[in-house]
Amino acid sequence: MATATLSTYDEVLKTFYLPAIQNQLNHDTILSDLIDVNEEDVSGKDAKIEMHYGKTFGIGARNDNEVLPAAYYQKHKQATVPMQYNYGRIQISGPTIAATRDERGAYAKVLDTEIKGVVRDLKSDVNRQLWGAGCGLIARWDSGDTTAIVLQKQYRGNSNGVDCFGSTFGGKYIEPVPTSGGDPITPVVATISSDAVGTYVVDATDLAPTAIVRTVATYDTMTCTDADVVEAVGTFYVRFNNAVANLGADSLDAGLNRKEMMGLRGIVTDTDIDNVSFNNGTYTGLTVQDPLQGLLVGTYDWFKAIVDNHASGRYAGQRALTLNLMDTMFDNVEENAGKDYGPDLILTTRAIRREYTDLCRTDRRFVNTMTLDGGWKAIDYNGIPFTVDNDAIDGEIYFLSTRDFNIYRMSDYDWMDKDGAVLSRVSGYDAYEATLFRYAELGCKRRNTHGVLCDLSYTL
Repeated sequence: MATATLSTYDEVLKTFYLPAIQNQLNHDTILSDLIDVNEEDVSGKDAKIEMHYGKTFGIGARNDNEVLPAAYYQKHKQATVPMQYNYGRIQISGPTIAATRDERGAYAKVLDTEIKGVVRDLKSDVNRQLWGAGCGLIARWDSGDTTAIVLQKQYRGNSNGVDCFGSTFGGKYIEPVPTSGGDPITPVVATISSDAVGTYVVDATDLAPTAIVRTVATYDTMTCTDADVVEAVGTFYVRFNNAVANLGADSLDAGLNRKEMMGLRGIVTDTDIDNVSFNNGTYTGLTVQDPLQGLLVGTYDWFKAIVDNHASGRYAGQRALTLNLMDTMFDNVEENAGKDYGPDLILTTRAIRREYTDLCRTDRRFVNTMTLDGGWKAIDYNGIPFTVDNDAIDGEIYFLSTRDFNIYRMSDYDWMDKDGAVLSRVSGYDAYEATLFRYAELGCKRRNTHGVLCDLSYTL
């Protein structure tokens, strides 16, 4: 009876749940839905893409019977997009399986909560990754206090200057301890910090902060207390085991020092990934750390996005959004991408969208709305959609040419069943588990057809 029940579970997981899971995970967030999937260019564990960056010089005007221009060629550079692997696991106890053997349809009741939960959480985490830089950072401390670490809840100004990616998230991915007591409802995290020899070391024993208390102040901050580690400037929270330990090796290998998918913050910028993720303004230990798709911006100066930040530097100050700032960024991206090619999507936060609509009302502009494929709602800006994403970075607007992005995919979401069964016995326990996986990575064919407006002030 147990074998028959497990077979029923397997069949339901494959035929009933899997198509719905694939549809939800691939289409329920705007980036996953609107960026095309590419499986043709994936070979082995990487995708290889040819990036065009130079025009031919074999053109020119001549007099009659004069020597013709010398033949030349288009310039291309091959880039590497490494696959990244995401998983979601569910577990069901043996007694629960036994209890459903006689009740028709009971498997659905047992599975439904677990499936919906893992799909919801995996979808949320993948979307977070698609806004990140691949290194798993979810928060960054901005002081050296060993007992009360202040995390800006939302980015509204960073007194530390070039304090990089972790601070742009503030504490938005960390939840407080329930007021009634109990365990922190926070992602399982570890700390990652720079040490004396210039490496980054993951502390795998620090699974969760001992207490997180929200405090509302000038920047809407939250205070994090963690008795297990000595925090310092440049210390990060990362999702547990999502970061690579000992990030000390200089390398040009794409994806070497990260596990997560690449995101917009790592692509739509004009620096390498190490500067996006780890540089705190003083650290100089790493000279090369996972350049995007294996191409250093210092070597390939055409491999940069358009960045418009505060005059004092990115994250060093704030400025009001203006229509001129937006129009200038739109024109710059369109000039690189080509008219009617890009930008074709603008993404930001709800707060920045309100700033834009307020400007339009002040300027007596009428804001039209539009509905995109997939049902996404947007407002009209120069005939292209201007919309929001829950994980968009505070204080920034992204101007994207989506046709220059691909989600390179080795495998769509599927159940691990190479041993013949979706549900496998958990060694040492009276329980069974199923694991959902996908092998994929976000890649970019042209980086200069995207732009970002940074350091924008806003009202919550």
